Amino acid sequence: MNTTDRFNKARISIMRHPRFCRYSGVMACGTTKLTTDVRTACTDGWNTYFNPEFFKDFTDPQLRLLILHEQQHKAYRHNVVWRTLWREDSRLANIAADHFVNLSLIEMDNGEGFLSMPAVGVQPDPQYHGWSVIQIYKHLKENPPPDAGGLDDHDWEAVDGDPSDAQAQQELDQVRLRQIDQALRQGEILAKRRAQALGLTADLGFDGLLHPKVDWRRALREFVSEHCAGTDESTWRRPSRRYLAHDIYMPSMQGTTMTRLAVVLDTSGSCFNSTEATRFVSELAAIIEQVNPATIDVLYVDTQVASHQTFENGQFAVAELKPRGGGGTDLPVAFDYLLKHQIKPDACVVLTDGETPFGQPPGYPVLWAVTSNVRSPHGTTVYIGD
Repeated sequence: MNTTDRFNKARISIMRHPRFCRYSGVMACGTTKLTTDVRTACTDGWNTYFNPEFFKDFTDPQLRLLILHEQQHKAYRHNVVWRTLWREDSRLANIAADHFVNLSLIEMDNGEGFLSMPAVGVQPDPQYHGWSVIQIYKHLKENPPPDAGGLDDHDWEAVDGDPSDAQAQQELDQVRLRQIDQALRQGEILAKRRAQALGLTADLGFDGLLHPKVDWRRALREFVSEHCAGTDESTWRRPSRRYLAHDIYMPSMQGTTMTRLAVVLDTSGSCFNSTEATRFVSELAAIIEQVNPATIDVLYVDTQVASHQTFENGQFAVAELKPRGGGGTDLPVAFDYLLKHQIKPDACVVLTDGETPFGQPPGYPVLWAVTSNVRSPHGTTVYIGD
């Protein structure tokens, strides 16, 4: 059997496997090509390339792992989500992503032997069990690893795109991410049906990707507190009364709240009128009351900034919100609006149903609170549907 036939056989066996068949939809995303133009194997987050000379001596389980290795990068959107790590240290970003992928695949195999790790590449390390890519990356920065050689390459440059056409690249990213999300859902349905047909118990598989279990209230509270909480500073202009009685001149502490929070509300369709949105805004109001930023800019956005309210000195109240909009959705116009009006918040919280382009990072921290399972390629995303 030649390498092309072996490769196709490996793909078919993956699609027929009761557990790994959930990758079938992801494998259908993008182009799969056998070529000697790549050193080993490679993905740009959408397309995958495999050098037949590289895997010709692999066993069938090793070849299946190689194929799934690329699909795992795609499924977890590594080329998009962690491109900032690549810009910082491309070598460590590659190693961290490979640690995550190889360990998760071997753990999914659970000793069955359907997959096997080749001798080349980053070997699965049990110490990283349950770690995210960024956690592994930070650990590697503190403990620089030797160069073990790669099982594959990650074409971060293709994802990075042409800086002169960043808008087109962003739109393409979002289309592909939505298609991969759909492929993941289709894969989960297929795996559950296959398990039922065989009388097996269906495992969760991609459930963590499709339905991330995050305490959004805690995440929201920590985000706002971290970036917008006031601080105390000492001042000699107002002596401390506590020590004046003892004829001691000491500075007093005065609270400062020189912080600004932007809140962007997606007012397209039914997003702002949803139950999730009501709970979110109520929770946000309680947090703001505790943190007390000096200024809060509330922007109501569909395809443009339909309205802008400013609250100062703790006057933010849900009853005072006056939503405007009702058209389509293009939330990055809010970032353009803030820039145009020379408003630079310390942080920004965005409430959306996720049916929007996400634009480029605006230069300040952004928390995306979404009522669907869509994730932003930049900033922090929390799901508020539960």
